[in-house]
Amino acid sequence: MHRRLLRHLAGLALAGLVAAATVVVAPAAAWAAPNFKAPFPCGQRWTFSHHSAEVRQALDFVRADGGVTAGTPVVASAAGTAYRFSQPSGAGNYIAIEHGGGWKTYYFHLSAYSVADGAYVSQGQQIGVTGSTGNSSGAHIHYEQLLNGVGQVIAINGVSLAPYPGSYNQRYLTSDNCGTTPPGPKLLGGSPTDFTGDGKDDIVAFTHGALADVYVSASTGSGFAGTSVKWNDFFGLSGESVLSGDFNGDGRDDVVAFTHGTLGDVYVGLSTGSGFLGGAKWHDWFAPGGEIPVVGDFNGDGKDDIATFTHDTAGDVYVALSNGSSFGAGIKWHEFFAPAGEFPAVGDVNGDGLDDIITFTQGPVAASDVIVGLSNGSSFGPGLKWHDLFAVGAEQPRVGDINGDGKDDIVTFTCNADGDVFAALSTGTGFAGTTVKWNDFFCLTGEFPYLGDYNGDGKDDIIAFTKGTTNDVYVGLSTGTGFLGGAKWHDFFGLTGETTL
Repeated sequence: MHRRLLRHLAGLALAGLVAAATVVVAPAAAWAAPNFKAPFPCGQRWTFSHHSAEVRQALDFVRADGGVTAGTPVVASAAGTAYRFSQPSGAGNYIAIEHGGGWKTYYFHLSAYSVADGAYVSQGQQIGVTGSTGNSSGAHIHYEQLLNGVGQVIAINGVSLAPYPGSYNQRYLTSDNCGTTPPGPKLLGGSPTDFTGDGKDDIVAFTHGALADVYVSASTGSGFAGTSVKWNDFFGLSGESVLSGDFNGDGRDDVVAFTHGTLGDVYVGLSTGSGFLGGAKWHDWFAPGGEIPVVGDFNGDGKDDIATFTHDTAGDVYVALSNGSSFGAGIKWHEFFAPAGEFPAVGDVNGDGLDDIITFTQGPVAASDVIVGLSNGSSFGPGLKWHDLFAVGAEQPRVGDINGDGKDDIVTFTCNADGDVFAALSTGTGFAGTTVKWNDFFCLTGEFPYLGDYNGDGKDDIIAFTKGTTNDVYVGLSTGTGFLGGAKWHDFFGLTGETTL
């Protein structure tokens, strides 16, 4: 038997196995815990549970975003050295990653390994494939965090997931484990993309990776022109969040990148109308770690600002106002909004010229609320329920003014085989409509939807980037009461792994 497996199994008490002896482990010096991230790919949403038969502090994860659990990549929650093991009567095929300082993570029941035994892996790197090998009743990721062999309460981005739910579909976790691979959508509720300043929203693709190129295809009002028009050749590195907004108030939308991590820098590339200037640092500590950044004009001065949701149990919201050449100090504007598991966004929902904050709780039908915190120019008011059944489960919500009345509305895409699109219009004090379908076949599984005014008529339309093998872009124009059928506006833009807006 593999010598490392013998040593490893000495301290491993699996469900259904009884330990025959107590293993005494000499104390070891403990380092601070790594900043562990979810063990599944960036942008995916999973539900988790802890069963009475589970050992230590293990959690089981299954997908809750419409995707299939079996066959989904399992990724490293932190960097370290990966070791492969197999135990047919218990953990099945599994990987243990040693992170240093006594810290280790386990990933059980894999259908296949994706790395060599003893390989060094980076955070977010695929290490295996989700399966149901060993003592397992169905495909899932059995995940543990240990310190010196002792199971720890699992924390993601430094936030404990305790108390654990006893069954699935009670609590959810969306991964921001983008690692060194191009990130997928990171809770993108919407930001403006009129880069030329002609009143029509355009489209942009950030390649990330080693090149970090930025491509723009400008709207003609009936299509997007240009496939390989590069507007910047080094902006938005892997793992960074990228958005857009008019940060200097010149009528042209610019691009912004949040580095996250321990630096928390914010870079802006201003638009010239035909390209983006080199990234300039506008803030040196904002949206660190796994926080969710957004863009909006929160004080109504015509320049877009930045906000960040801590997206944890504290649920704090910080804003840094733009002065036209940098962002000011991050100031807390709200102390409990959009905690972990919810989908935060921004928009001017009451039409007063100040962007407000919105969160979609995205639970089951009985708990899919939409909460709004109105801006007064210097803070956000208390969270008020504006809708009690919208954007259920894994649906993808977006915010925009789809009827052109100056108040932002809400839209949700099922992005499945049905491809339904539902909308609820803002009355200024709430969102009206629960099952008002504005399109019945738009955004299929794996596609990325967004909103923008692509023909410049003052009403936001819907767009879908198909990704995959076709990389097509479809637009459904708004009539004010519905979205027209999808028409192809581009046949090669926004490749898989690129961030598209």
